[in-house]
Amino acid sequence: MERDTKELVTLMDYLVCHHSAEQFALVGHSTGCQNSIHFLKYGRRDVVDRMKVVALQAPVSDRESLTLSPGSNHSAEHLTHAESLISQNKGNETMPRSAFWAPITASRYVSLFNIGGDDDYFSSDFTNEELAGRLGHVGDVGRRESSGGLRLLVAFSKKDEYVPESVERDVLLERLVLAMNNGFEGGGGDGDGESTAVVVARGLMLENGNHNLSKGEGDKEEFVGAVGKLMELATSDVQ
Repeated sequence: MERDTKELVTLMDYLVCHHSAEQFALVGHSTGCQNSIHFLKYGRRDVVDRMKVVALQAPVSDRESLTLSPGSNHSAEHLTHAESLISQNKGNETMPRSAFWAPITASRYVSLFNIGGDDDYFSSDFTNEELAGRLGHVGDVGRRESSGGLRLLVAFSKKDEYVPESVERDVLLERLVLAMNNGFEGGGGDGDGESTAVVVARGLMLENGNHNLSKGEGDKEEFVGAVGKLMELATSDVQ
């Protein structure tokens, strides 16, 4: 997450300096959702303030979804081993083959699997207060005077195969949006009206969508349309 945020800042600096870019929109899919949230929190402030639209498509919990991955054998012992390596400044050491289906370093393992790890933004077992602590900065960015007026879309798929069946998807989406809005209601809908003064994030439930929108009929179009509408609103703000 830290490396990716630094690279996003470098890219945006380049576009500003060499292509006269002024405002930006960012679309994140899956882990790209975590990247987007991390960037809004830890990116350099003047760069983050240029962000007009952020769209999250499939913001699922890696900590919860990785337990569904074939070949994954997550255990407390593996997590303890990874933390031990990190404490010895060996975070880049590879974990045993039994830990995961693909090669993975100790630091990345902890980031994905540990409660409150760097990637752990969207887990359903967080309390509302914990979610607010992880996501509340989204609303802060959107409302501060130096910001370009950030608008954020949370697009969740009802049939996402990386979300455990025990998770109530509609409830989780509402909780994520509420946390990003610092407790303000009104995150759903089309974003029109006076509520946009305080509502930075809004939710979109894709009823037939899977993780990458490759199966549900019309879901890709609905998502792209929702992003386009936010872009139009952002453009009208600039004008």
